[in-house]
Amino acid sequence: MTKINKPELIKKIKEIEGLTKEEKTQLLELINHNKRYGLVWEDKPEDVEEILNEKLPVLSEVKEKAILNGDSPEKPNHILIEGDNLHVLTTLCFTHEGKIDVIYIDPPYNTGSKDFKYNDSFVDKEDSYRHS
Repeated sequence: MTKINKPELIKKIKEIEGLTKEEKTQLLELINHNKRYGLVWEDKPEDVEEILNEKLPVLSEVKEKAILNGDSPEKPNHILIEGDNLHVLTTLCFTHEGKIDVIYIDPPYNTGSKDFKYNDSFVDKEDSYRHS
């Protein structure tokens, strides 16, 4: 059996004779019902995503912590950003689009887990900016 793409299949179902309109509708609903396997991202945005649409975080430079390029000390070429991944990545989409080669994201923190060797409860669970 050859593989048919979805639009072609829908067109063929609509053209089938001998099926009632209800039967065709049920067939089309079965085809359009997508099961999801693996990593499934929710369609509803998190509260923090809606907040970020209106209030963009701002990056603030701390000159004492600058990571300088050895060849040209006056031109830093690396940036260390501390913050929530979603906030930082959203900001970088606006401030550094097309200018970034590599992003290293530290393992998750602020999960409230007691299994880590460090304090893992920095942000209150009720904080609207808590994302992790």
